[in-house]
Amino acid sequence: MTFKNHNILIVDDEKAILFSLKAALAKEGYRIKTCDTPEEALKTVEPGVFQVIISDYNMPGMNGMELMEKIRQIDKEAVFILMTAYGSEKLAIEAVKAGAYDYFSKPFDIDEMRLIVAKACERFNLAYEKKNLQERLQKEQEENRLIGVSEQMERVKNMISTVAKSDITVLIQGESGTGKELVADAIQRQSLRASGPYVALNCAALPENLIESELFGYEKGAFTGANTTKRGKFELANRGTILLDEIGDMALATQAKVLRVIQEKEVERLGGSKPIKVDVRILAATHKNLKQLIEQGLFREDLFYRINVVNIPVAPLRERKADLKPLIEHFIAIASKKTNKNIKGVSEKAMEILENYDWPGNVRQLQNIIEGAAVFMKDDIIEVSNLPPELRKPQGEEETGERNACSEIIERIKGGEALDAVLSDLEKQVIEAALKANDSNQSKTAEMLGIKRGTLQYKMKNHNL
Repeated sequence: MTFKNHNILIVDDEKAILFSLKAALAKEGYRIKTCDTPEEALKTVEPGVFQVIISDYNMPGMNGMELMEKIRQIDKEAVFILMTAYGSEKLAIEAVKAGAYDYFSKPFDIDEMRLIVAKACERFNLAYEKKNLQERLQKEQEENRLIGVSEQMERVKNMISTVAKSDITVLIQGESGTGKELVADAIQRQSLRASGPYVALNCAALPENLIESELFGYEKGAFTGANTTKRGKFELANRGTILLDEIGDMALATQAKVLRVIQEKEVERLGGSKPIKVDVRILAATHKNLKQLIEQGLFREDLFYRINVVNIPVAPLRERKADLKPLIEHFIAIASKKTNKNIKGVSEKAMEILENYDWPGNVRQLQNIIEGAAVFMKDDIIEVSNLPPELRKPQGEEETGERNACSEIIERIKGGEALDAVLSDLEKQVIEAALKANDSNQSKTAEMLGIKRGTLQYKMKNHNL
């Protein structure tokens, strides 16, 4: 968020100064609040309300320095500007040393004052965006860190630490949902290229012709619709790292071009004639058995040996049940934030079910189940009833739950509601709950529901969401 119309508080015991300052700054689009005593200002200030505070130094009962110190206890983010009488620059300099952003003298020059205020607003914006970025990065690191205490995960973490500081190519293999992307992310964050760009491309998400234009870029006029020159992922990752996710789904023709990039350390845009040098570390990931694909003629053997310099296997969740509890605790913490609930844990019976399940969807499935349970739970503990039917044991309990859901639908239909209307209402409730669980993030919601983002948007429009 960037503040355009900043809230500014002006504090001065001279009403003529308040009037002239308010008039001059209001013309610039700022929202102005004035106070003629420091005491009134302290009652007015609340955390996050004002972005800039302008205060006179000489006021009865409390000077501007003292007011700044008291306001700092209420709101540390607001940028403070001090007004001093002509010839009191020494006091103003002391105020700047104590934490004020800047000062101007009375009588003030309007253009100079406007410039100081504009710079103060810019300072606030930069500090706000920096803080926001740090919080986002911290959140991403918290949500995306590798969780696990099993022997398999400890081995993966040790391998990451070993290979991260080098520039060798790494192949990460494991079933879908095991966290291969997190392994790649951990390698990049611990590498010497951590400050450089990190670019990822899911090779299974795009058709062959689009993958090539995404990887290598294209020149203007290279094909119909190429109205501008576009840099490819390899160029964007220069002096950084690229992740070729699901490389086993890459077409043979594209594999040959990727092999050339690895060997020659250069790319050529579609429609271009000049090679472009690139300095990129390559990480690759796949859920497929590349050796079997080689036997079937679907993957190049020479490319396999190029990307398989170091192989990091990520075990499925069913083979590392020791990681289940720490993962559940981690996802409960995330779900608590998303749903604004104080979730204390999982009941003993529910945990037994979770521990006995085979987890075909691995860690990603576990996260979705915990977040889904958090949406519908009424107490502070996740119970068996909050788990999806496919997890409930014994089988009879699952069938009972399904019969209860069906009974509710049948009762509503008996009451005169049309089947389509009832199902539409249920669909709306599910979408609303999923959106809430994902902080209205449509991409994550669509992934949780197993539908495309466009389909979700279409359904949201139909349900007036």
